[in-house]
Amino acid sequence: MSFRENLRFVLDSKGILIKELSLKTGISENTLKSYLKESSAEPSISKALLISEALGVSLEFLATGNEKNNSFLRNPTILEINNYLNKFNNADISAVLSMIKALDEKY
Repeated sequence: MSFRENLRFVLDSKGILIKELSLKTGISENTLKSYLKESSAEPSISKALLISEALGVSLEFLATGNEKNNSFLRNPTILEINNYLNKFNNADISAVLSMIKALDEKY
């Protein structure tokens, strides 16, 4: 997959908006949007590194889509759970975390 596809995948899977990424990286929204266009050039290494750090993924993953440490991003069940969590408020997320911790103690 291309940088563009990997960037879109991570943004979607983590529920991060371009505006949020812009604030985290200092890269303008228009520049970030241009990276998502099919005919656009890829970012410089320094900008790609800022993006990877802000998203919590490696530069290798953004560039190639391959990395063992980011395999959780491809798990459909984890993605589905993440999509639900992105809709919850902090109190609901805390309740879910408490349930997960209780299940973990059970096993």
